[in-house]
Amino acid sequence: MNAPATPIPSELLARYLAGEADEAQRRAVEDWATADPAQAAELDRMRAIWDLGGNATDIPELDVDHAWDRLEARIAEEEGRGRVRSIRPVLTRWFAAAAVVACIVFALRWYFQPAVNTYHAAAVPVEVLLADSSLAVLAPGSQLEERTGEQRAIRLRGQAYFEVRGDEQRPFTVEVGDVLVAVLGTSFEVTAYDTSDHVSVRVRSGRVRVEAGDERVQLTAGERVRYHRQRHFLERPPAPPAEAWGTRILHFEQATLAQVARELERIYPVRITLRNDRIAACRLTAEFDDEPIAAILAVIAETFGLQVEGTNGQYVLDGEGC
Repeated sequence: MNAPATPIPSELLARYLAGEADEAQRRAVEDWATADPAQAAELDRMRAIWDLGGNATDIPELDVDHAWDRLEARIAEEEGRGRVRSIRPVLTRWFAAAAVVACIVFALRWYFQPAVNTYHAAAVPVEVLLADSSLAVLAPGSQLEERTGEQRAIRLRGQAYFEVRGDEQRPFTVEVGDVLVAVLGTSFEVTAYDTSDHVSVRVRSGRVRVEAGDERVQLTAGERVRYHRQRHFLERPPAPPAEAWGTRILHFEQATLAQVARELERIYPVRITLRNDRIAACRLTAEFDDEPIAAILAVIAETFGLQVEGTNGQYVLDGEGC
């Protein structure tokens, strides 16, 4: 009796045939094939099926009706000579086998096609946990298309903030028209509304590479770049003193309290009154990561020796100022 065939995962065979297996996976398949002639023959059959699927576009289109007419004429001719051969059963078996081959090929091709997930944000921001556990926050009026598989590829329309999970084997890319942003693990924002003449990329942490045509720039934390869609060039504008990331991550770099108050009012449903101009001129450098507004105002008051009063969305900062 022949020894039973050693099982091998179908996913591993499919990766090998698609040329997407790593060195260890290739060695495992080849060792499996050399261990038994029957297994080697099975691998050869699978390779032939895969090659057939890969060359399917080279097969000319057949006129089936015309072929059957010719076959029937040949049958009639053979019957006239007294020799009758059964053709339809042979062809039926051939077409059945071809159908099985086609099903296997299409199944394997489908298996390796990257899945596509599409997300939209209408009137309010939308947080999305991507397939690789990275986080994306879509601004209102934005759309994100995620392709998962061997690559982590994003297509964006609008604005999104990303916190990317590190994976050195699978770079994370964001495509916006002529601009490609590539990262390994970092947090950054891309703004690319259809109505804007610019595509902007700014980095909160880590490092990203921005490519546009023949130009390529590296950005690190705190840096930004802007691409002019009509004139096709990149420029590095200075960072503003007050920035928001995602929904409620705020960064201030020597921002006046007047600027801070405006940014807080934009993010939170509050009204902030500064009692005098000396308070408005105080400059703050700080970052708040999804803190409640009361906690942010308490930190500001403690920093500058101020008093904070108010509740229910109405706050007053009072004191001597700076």
